[in-house]
Amino acid sequence: MGRRALVLAAVAGLLGTALVLSLVDQRLRAGEDRALEACGDRAYAAAVRADSVLGSMAEYVRPSIAERSGLWVLMSEAAERARPPIDAALAVCEDVQVRAVHRTHVRERAAYVDYLTARRDRLDAIVADGRASAESDPALARLREAAFGDRP
Repeated sequence: MGRRALVLAAVAGLLGTALVLSLVDQRLRAGEDRALEACGDRAYAAAVRADSVLGSMAEYVRPSIAERSGLWVLMSEAAERARPPIDAALAVCEDVQVRAVHRTHVRERAAYVDYLTARRDRLDAIVADGRASAESDPALARLREAAFGDRP
């Protein structure tokens, strides 16, 4: 076997290996896509539920009235009801395994986990003291934007 044939065989072997690795990576990426989509859908549904529960209670409990009447406890209770879906979504997203070489997936997973962690912490603060619901949280808003983009 001549040198030229040896070089061609080596190149063909490398191309074959690259093709196989590419196909394997596509399958791995597709699995990550499905897991991240499920994580994102669950995270978004939990966020919408928390918004709905707290928003409807906030419509009922106005800060000036709540301060005088002690209705802040209603906001605490609403936050407590909103917490389980956030916890469940966070557990799902934390369990999603992505490969470090898939940087987009790594960032996407991190955005969901960061948002859900911050949302959980915010709900904990409201559970502890309903008055916390009257405070704005720009950092949480930024994390929500990073996680869900322009979703309503």
